[in-house]
Amino acid sequence: MLNLFPPLRRLKYVRVYTDGAIRPEKGVSGLAAVVRDESGQIRHWWSRRAGRMTCNEAEYAAVILALESLRPMQPQEVHVYSDSQVVVQQMRGLATARAPAMRQAQARLRALIVQFEQVTFHHVPREQNRLADALANEVLDGKRGFDG
Repeated sequence: MLNLFPPLRRLKYVRVYTDGAIRPEKGVSGLAAVVRDESGQIRHWWSRRAGRMTCNEAEYAAVILALESLRPMQPQEVHVYSDSQVVVQQMRGLATARAPAMRQAQARLRALIVQFEQVTFHHVPREQNRLADALANEVLDGKRGFDG
């Protein structure tokens, strides 16, 4: 596979834009994450097809994909940007996950967070999350998932 990005190295600070998308009629979900370094350069992206999920579960799964994939880079600060108010509010402790699947996803994400020095969550409008949104939807439309 062609690697479009420089080799992974330890990054001090990364911004990760994530998105989850669903196609209930097809029973699939699309997950995507885009990593930008301290200077704003895109360093990596991942997109993957997953099984049937709710929209909120797919949003959580996209953040989980991002943090699992970021572990080799060992960034000190991870700033997660998502257009999902549900994920951002729940991970900030401002809302409670009630559904069992959401509580499970939140617990899995919290277990990943402790592997990093600092992780913060930020809400962004969909317009500021276009690349992650496009990658998640490409996976749903039958394009192969790409790890760049």
